[in-house]
Amino acid sequence: MGDLKNTFSWSFSAREDFDECRRRRFWAKYAMWGGWDAGATPLQRKAYQLAKMHNRFSLLGNAVEHTIRKAIRHAQQEEMLTADTLYQKYTRDYLNAAWKQSRDGLWQTNPKKYICLFEHYYGTDATEEQQKEWIAFIARQCRLCVENFIETVLPRLAGIRQDDEVSIAHVGSGGDPESFALEGHKIYAIPDYVYRRGDAWFIHDWKAGKQKPHHRDQMLLYALWARTQHKVEPDHLTLLLEYLSLKDSVKIEVSPDLLDQTVETIQSSISEMADYVFDGDLKRNVPLPQEDWDLAADPMTCRLCNFYELCKPELDEQVDR
Repeated sequence: MGDLKNTFSWSFSAREDFDECRRRRFWAKYAMWGGWDAGATPLQRKAYQLAKMHNRFSLLGNAVEHTIRKAIRHAQQEEMLTADTLYQKYTRDYLNAAWKQSRDGLWQTNPKKYICLFEHYYGTDATEEQQKEWIAFIARQCRLCVENFIETVLPRLAGIRQDDEVSIAHVGSGGDPESFALEGHKIYAIPDYVYRRGDAWFIHDWKAGKQKPHHRDQMLLYALWARTQHKVEPDHLTLLLEYLSLKDSVKIEVSPDLLDQTVETIQSSISEMADYVFDGDLKRNVPLPQEDWDLAADPMTCRLCNFYELCKPELDEQVDR
């Protein structure tokens, strides 16, 4: 595995990291590369471990998605389980397993296989009461999302069979996650749930938190994936953001012009990223030295970053000046 090539790729999350903190992108894409290998340097191993770290909000979203997949499968087999049964059978087990893996430090042997939570790794000052509070928050939000999915979303999926679904390669499912090619670059686009009804395609994305403006851009990226990878034009697409905790479904308008704008946004972002590799050569994809990747403009964001440990010495130096 150590001989794998670190080819350039773009994703919505990569753009967010790059825009908020150049250094975070350096750690997540370049410094961590090869960190899984037995011959990796300590820095590679540490960057790789931190890149795989979760927090309570990503854990919440993953637990909800896991339960929704199970709920859909049961419904397709005409087994209509209650929200409470689904929570007890799938959500709680998922959360308990993740919590135990993180608490017991199993990630130290395999950061890819076992979950490490930011709150455990960096939250050494959290009181027992504070830990109980965020555990209770996750449980409440998960239960609420599952209840609202069963009540408001699952009925709209009635009659959808597995044969109607479009297979999506998700992170952790084995192999490379879902992507498409744009001007020779790999663009990752991983919608939560896609299915067909005749010539019409429906793309759903489950959200366990509040509405954010960039969610619209994310859905347009999925529409671009559908057009590029599957030749589905915008007039055959329905994009739905399902805000499960809010019991709100938001339809995102899509058109050829909006997809052209999305392409331009990706191209502009890729062009900026090219400034941080030698000679702007994304085919070679050799990063500039670490010091050329700027730290976040707002140091307050650093304490919420997975890679805080790696940047802390430099941040401390800035404070001492």
